[in-house]
Amino acid sequence: MSDLTPRESLVKNGFVGPFPRFASIEALDQIAEFYSDMLENAPTHPMYKRYSLRDWHLINDQIRELLSAPELVRTLQDTLGAESLLLWRTKLFEKFPGDGAIEWHQEYGYFDGEEVGGHRPALFPMNPAGEWDWTLWLALTDVSEDDGVMEFIKGSQRLTYPKRMVQLNESGAFVDPRNRVRTKEELLAKAANNSLVLDIDTRRVFEGIDTDKYSLDELFEIFDTFCAGLLAVVTEPFEVDPADTETMPMKKGEYVIFSERCMHRSRASLPTAKKRLAVNARYTLGDTWVYPQRTTADTFDGSNLDISEHKVVPLFGTSLNPNNAYLT
Repeated sequence: MSDLTPRESLVKNGFVGPFPRFASIEALDQIAEFYSDMLENAPTHPMYKRYSLRDWHLINDQIRELLSAPELVRTLQDTLGAESLLLWRTKLFEKFPGDGAIEWHQEYGYFDGEEVGGHRPALFPMNPAGEWDWTLWLALTDVSEDDGVMEFIKGSQRLTYPKRMVQLNESGAFVDPRNRVRTKEELLAKAANNSLVLDIDTRRVFEGIDTDKYSLDELFEIFDTFCAGLLAVVTEPFEVDPADTETMPMKKGEYVIFSERCMHRSRASLPTAKKRLAVNARYTLGDTWVYPQRTTADTFDGSNLDISEHKVVPLFGTSLNPNNAYLT
């Protein structure tokens, strides 16, 4: 933390942290264990009716209490300068030893799934020209420089970096499952229950194929061909002075707040690293309309999830969009 106030640091750099732990180690360990079990067993999300790492705060009270805790809400209120705020989305971000980087990217707040080829905006703000959407990234395990640490470019929230479309498996958001899948049975099971690649519908990748005739490597080649047929957005290459970047090692329970417009990435995890778990919570102004398609016949978002039962969590303020479905 610098000599600037958290609010000043967020405005200047686009990010601020790490903030100190406010939750008990016991609570953090219980949430980490819940997510670890989820990664191991790939349960069906009760709300989305398929496997997903998103929005378990709407199911698990302990996660919701963590990300709407009074101590945290006070910090958000002071740091963001917002008059009203909603918790609208959460997601687990895991890195296993040897996982590659999630490369530089920025998001101007609409969350339309463009990183996986989607084009369904999730948020409609009242004033899109201003700041209206922020992310909190909270470490559930210690995160060193070796464990897939977060990195930010100072002041990059004031710039719009050029982007282009590429094959999904060439995008920075793609995490190659080869690092995690060791057997044919595991590959086929993960493809069938959509736990193979984040936010990608893989249920029909091997449909009509006699998988007994193929080795694991050959099945991965079929999977590669499938991914090559999908397009995702990436940031065009650019040069950055290392002096303008900052990595954010954290102890368990510490967190960083940043504007999604700030260019950020997570570095690769070394083969000797520990498994890294972090929960990402996204907050938006109270008057933002969240998932307008929820009221239509086509209720899927840009990441292929049916959000018809989705709800937002009001944190403070009275200027709340009446079109939202609220969890109270």
